[in-house]
Amino acid sequence: MIRRRHLGPVAALVTLAVLGGSGAAVATWTAAASVSATASSATAATTLTQAGSLTTTYAYAGTSSSPVGGTLVLANTGTTPLTYTLTTQLATGSSSALAQKTTLSLWTGTCGAAAPTSGVVTTTLANPTPALPAAAQNLAAGASVTVCVATKIAGTDAGSSNAALQGQSVTATFTATGAVGANWKATSTAAPLTQSVYRLGGIGAVTCTDSFFRTSVTLRWNAPANTAPGSTVSYRIYDVETNRELGTSTTTAVTLNARDINPKGVYQFAVEARESAYGTSAEPSAPVTLERSSIFGLGITPTLECAS
Repeated sequence: MIRRRHLGPVAALVTLAVLGGSGAAVATWTAAASVSATASSATAATTLTQAGSLTTTYAYAGTSSSPVGGTLVLANTGTTPLTYTLTTQLATGSSSALAQKTTLSLWTGTCGAAAPTSGVVTTTLANPTPALPAAAQNLAAGASVTVCVATKIAGTDAGSSNAALQGQSVTATFTATGAVGANWKATSTAAPLTQSVYRLGGIGAVTCTDSFFRTSVTLRWNAPANTAPGSTVSYRIYDVETNRELGTSTTTAVTLNARDINPKGVYQFAVEARESAYGTSAEPSAPVTLERSSIFGLGITPTLECAS
């Protein structure tokens, strides 16, 4: 006679392995089952969308600009709760000085260019790991949050002034990482934003024309293409070697007489455009070479002509 032994409930060990984001992690749990055990899967996924007026050119006088605003919409599109962190990556060639002088404000609630007086994370665009507001640090599966973003140039030193930062730019990209534990992660990168400080554009090449009797020359150039509304542009004409200024003009042409330049010799002159609204100046023009001499070398009548 064969005796059969009846099996009682057995303990089943169930291991759930999940691969998500940029790394793999293993979560384990145990359960007692009389007949069978089932395992469910979870996914980690997220999105980050940047919008608003954060791509901008600051045009300002003094040390502080007006703020600009935008948003970062953070969404947990997976099936598990995630804890979030934010990073900022500056593109190659970005101005570190401008990034350090640009205040970055993050908060949740009502968005706008001006940050509220409380509940705000305040740092700079140069910070590689800005903290998220508390409401954006943890999101349930399927939840989303809008993070308000504002930036502005702020400071009390000359290093924050338009004159010091003019023409500089920075391109920054925000990346959000949602994690469960140390290795189970999902990341999303928003579209980059580019910010720059207004600078008056160049005037192009300067042309030189001799007078009939070679006693004067006329220099001509183009007006800058990006003059700020309401701004007056003036042009400084100066000796490149000595930085001696011959004068300024509000027109795009000037006539230089031989008697304006002493002594005899070969000179190089450049033209630098300046504007009145924000105190910026353009890159100087390429030098124009002039030769100052006398008829027959007698010193009776000075001559001035464009040198080839």
